[in-house]
Amino acid sequence: MRALILAHRTTRRAAVGLAAFVLMAGVQRAEGQLAVDQVELFLDPHAPGRRVQSFSVSNESDQVVEATLYLNDWDRDENGENRFSESGRLPQSCGRYLRVFPLSLRLPPHTQQAVRVSLEGDGADSFDKTCWSVVFVESTAQRQARGRAIAYVTRLGVKLYVVPPNLPKEGEVESVAIRDSIGRRLILNFRNTGDVPLWPHGSVEFRRLDASVAETVPIEEFPVLPGSLRRLTLPLPALPRGRYIALALIDYGGSDVAGGQVQLEVP
Repeated sequence: MRALILAHRTTRRAAVGLAAFVLMAGVQRAEGQLAVDQVELFLDPHAPGRRVQSFSVSNESDQVVEATLYLNDWDRDENGENRFSESGRLPQSCGRYLRVFPLSLRLPPHTQQAVRVSLEGDGADSFDKTCWSVVFVESTAQRQARGRAIAYVTRLGVKLYVVPPNLPKEGEVESVAIRDSIGRRLILNFRNTGDVPLWPHGSVEFRRLDASVAETVPIEEFPVLPGSLRRLTLPLPALPRGRYIALALIDYGGSDVAGGQVQLEVP
């Protein structure tokens, strides 16, 4: 996800404040200042060596940068967009079991520091379901633009998953439909019916009535949390006039491949 503006305010000194959240695949960077080397950490409550993980925060600027760290809850909507709330709000929150150290950083230019995330607290040893949280690294930067002081409050997020071992991966294609109201698209609903985060991928085969494949549309890897529904909107390929079966095949890493189909007529 690219930077998402969360707040905007103007002070009497004509300073503009912007709060931005940055969460991208790979290394994350905040306005050329801070960067983190991990976007996701996985902890195993039943393995002593996996109850502690760490990531590094680096200052890539020429100035001293200070940052605070704190936990939040998060999930995704049906379109895959991240949603955030205070720690402990969501039923799948790991917040009460996680400890982050340190909770504040002061980094000289071009230095880095490790941040430790550990699984602690009452009941942490008896996990039987997956839970998840996010640790934010929040910093403030200022710059001059057109005679005004621009202040940026930027949050870098590292997602945290606590996943007990030996949980099966389960998922299903709930529905496949053709919608003409949005420029003729294929709408696929996939649900994670298990208790493990999934990163499925797959394809949609457009088959003629004799079962031969006319076109194949790949489905890139997408994340879906336990118990959640993910809605995918895919463009239809250019097909000759005729009748087809659109066969969706989703590999979610389980014992089988989830599938669903819908009939399609090209006038």
